[in-house]
Amino acid sequence: MRRLIGPAIALVALLVAAGPALAASWGQPSPITESHDAFPSYARSLAVVGDQVHLVDSRLSGQIEYRRSTDGGAHWSAPIIIAQPDARFTSVLGDPAIAARGSLVIVAYRAHDAAAAYLFIRRSADGGLTWGKPRRVAREVTDRRIGEQSVAISSAGVFVAWTDRVTGAIDLRRSTDGGRHFGATKRVGVTTYTFFPDNPAFTDGLIGLAAAGHNVYLAWSPSGNGPADSIVLSRSGDSGSSFHAPQTIFSAPTYGWPSLRAAGTFLVGQFQAVDGTLQVVDSTDRGRHVSVTQLAEPTLGSIVGEGSVALDAEGHALISYGRSALPNGIDAPVGDVLVRSSHDGGRTWSADETAAAGVTGLGNIGTALPARGPLLVYATCQDASSQICDVARVLRR
Repeated sequence: MRRLIGPAIALVALLVAAGPALAASWGQPSPITESHDAFPSYARSLAVVGDQVHLVDSRLSGQIEYRRSTDGGAHWSAPIIIAQPDARFTSVLGDPAIAARGSLVIVAYRAHDAAAAYLFIRRSADGGLTWGKPRRVAREVTDRRIGEQSVAISSAGVFVAWTDRVTGAIDLRRSTDGGRHFGATKRVGVTTYTFFPDNPAFTDGLIGLAAAGHNVYLAWSPSGNGPADSIVLSRSGDSGSSFHAPQTIFSAPTYGWPSLRAAGTFLVGQFQAVDGTLQVVDSTDRGRHVSVTQLAEPTLGSIVGEGSVALDAEGHALISYGRSALPNGIDAPVGDVLVRSSHDGGRTWSADETAAAGVTGLGNIGTALPARGPLLVYATCQDASSQICDVARVLRR
């Protein structure tokens, strides 16, 4: 799981202090949570339908909470607990994924009991107001567990993908009835990548998943020991029934885990290379031709951190990332939430725009395009170890 970058003063004071430095087109940041142990999942915490926004965040305890907004992220409902550790499932992993289409909302998460690892979904058919019981998508009886999961919804169905850490298979299941039932597991590819060096228990493709209509996209790291050697992309044009052979889209060491979004004929993504640069993926022809270009790079006095991407069917895209001072191991670094926009499906991008400045302990950033305008959700922490954290939001006016 990818947590945060780093923090130093109380959240409310932080957000008030950050206000005057914001770019004119962005509003005042405000907190969504005040628990001081909450954080959004990397690149998978937001789903949007019109002005309805769905958010999942996690607690250090493993509790997963869901919130909804009906006004583009300006106001949020009280939290609903989606999952939490209990007598049987003693571990719930704090990295859920969420997707939505129409009134259907799906949250995918992993949990362990004494004997096995599980991948579950929970579904809501009424826009997040009520939730059904957990439904099992995968189960592994092994201490290697189940790899990082992702979920996407299109007109062709609900797609859930993950890595089988025993076999290295990149697996996908599809539901055509809104997540009530899933078809057989399909093996899309394979990986030998271990993100913990020399430990096969951490074999994981660290996948990115996106879907638009009948087009489904899966990206993962096929090999590596510590850093990933490359990133490959496989695409389907028949609702996931078959996939083209994976194509290498980046052949240098990375940290894996690309964030992907698809809409119409467009595909946009982001990931970070081991040299600290951020790379952006784009395709305007349903993944047939893919370009990868550098978005940002570290400097002598700063590091950059991954954000995420948002995209609509007209090719309007927004990409976020963080730039923070170098960590000193004592204080939480202070950083800025930066965005760039594209109106041609990611082929060209605007200059950097500061959405939130002076954020202490800037962590994972979620990016969304509600009907009322762009929304960013991000973690902000008060300590260098990223233990005292909350979730904040900022909207473009």
